[in-house]
Amino acid sequence: MEEHLLSLKVMRLSRPSFVASNPLYFEPATDPLTVALEAAALNDLTLLSSDSASSSPSTTSTTDPSTVRIRDVASSDLLALPAAFGNIHLGETFISYLCVNNESPTAVQDVGIKAELQTASQRFTLADTVAIAVTQPNAAIQPVTSPGSTMFPTRTGGASPPSSPGGNNTSPSRVSLLPTQSAEFIIQHEIKELGVHILVCSVHYTAGTERRYFRKFYKFQVLNPLAVKTKVNTLQDGRVFLEAQVQNVSAGVMCLERMKFDPSELFEFKDLNGVILADKSKGATTSSNSNKNSTTNTTNTERKREPTATPVNESPMVFQDAPYLNPQDTRQYLYMLTPKTTNDPLARTTSTLGKLDIMWRTQMGQIGRLQTSQLSRKVPPVEPYDISVITLPNMVKSEQPFTLHCRVRNNLAGETLKLSVAAVKSKMGSVLLCGIAEKMVGDVPPLDSVDFELSFFPLLAGLHKITGLRINEANSGTGRDVDSLADILVI
Repeated sequence: MEEHLLSLKVMRLSRPSFVASNPLYFEPATDPLTVALEAAALNDLTLLSSDSASSSPSTTSTTDPSTVRIRDVASSDLLALPAAFGNIHLGETFISYLCVNNESPTAVQDVGIKAELQTASQRFTLADTVAIAVTQPNAAIQPVTSPGSTMFPTRTGGASPPSSPGGNNTSPSRVSLLPTQSAEFIIQHEIKELGVHILVCSVHYTAGTERRYFRKFYKFQVLNPLAVKTKVNTLQDGRVFLEAQVQNVSAGVMCLERMKFDPSELFEFKDLNGVILADKSKGATTSSNSNKNSTTNTTNTERKREPTATPVNESPMVFQDAPYLNPQDTRQYLYMLTPKTTNDPLARTTSTLGKLDIMWRTQMGQIGRLQTSQLSRKVPPVEPYDISVITLPNMVKSEQPFTLHCRVRNNLAGETLKLSVAAVKSKMGSVLLCGIAEKMVGDVPPLDSVDFELSFFPLLAGLHKITGLRINEANSGTGRDVDSLADILVI
């Protein structure tokens, strides 16, 4: 097989790293430890030479033991270029240098290069000067790039190519290479998929009257830099507490620059990762993430704000002073999600909660960005009807009746329920139901609620649960026990 006149060199452009040195540790004669040992050996002639004994410890100058010397630091001020391809992670930018060199004694014409990046599901064209060089030999080469990809063409070893019409010299003209001349390209692409990636580079050129080409393949593996695990706790009122655990599974240290949560369109969220500071003027504790200009109507304020995390410069966050994440370290972030519409059936039954947008930098400042897929939860079972407490009394005294304002809700979309609340005395504790044993609530329309009152009688002081209630549905003849209606403090 005849050898080609051109050669192709491909190199990944990576940030350098600090050179690690192996310092030799020694103790100078002026160290406090050395002076103390000499002072202790003054009376032992076998341990101290005449030269050492002649010098007095009091006249020896000492240095500060806390002083850090450059010889004691393993990292030097030298930088080393990577000797191998190294690891590339999801969210980072892949940058590569392509060099086409004419190693033959003859000139070649119409030199074009095409670089493609193949993944398991897609193919991206990072550079393509072949098509234009063939179809329009005298036209200027316009790089063809995919979204998220960039190509920067250059040329060395000869005269500069003529500028394109209009004086625009940002893209090279048709490439012809004399002996020892080379054409260089820099391509980059943001990595958004895991798994095996293949960089396919093909070089086309004309030698005399013959059109020739060759192709090279470069395979590399994309690793996951972060592992994200979630824990979800759903409350009865529809609120959702989302705990996100972010672990650094790469081999290097990360500096987390941004941790942003984008909720689903059905929810608005509150970032619970702020530091709670004490308000000395009012003698209370306030969250640094709350609105500093207003302390009332918190619910309305939170519903109007944008669904973004509070900037770090406005309120201190838990990890603000320690943004570095060492390998295998894990951090936990907590968010509270509230349905935009109260008692929204879609928010109660949806499994998607939102996404995490994470941005970090490596040791040499290279940026990485990762957006997770939709964080999901196991949808809790929705009961056809439920009961909740609207308001609690400010004070409950022992052996004095009190009243609870309750609400029963129909969660069905196409059926009217006939509900009643009954007492099960055997399951009641120290708080008993006053009045009749069963209270008729009446008809409850679909996706609607009815408010009513219940009276109770506390027997003992202390913290008690209100139990022993059962909701009955007359049309279907079914019922459901209420494990705990509310917690009250009896004095």
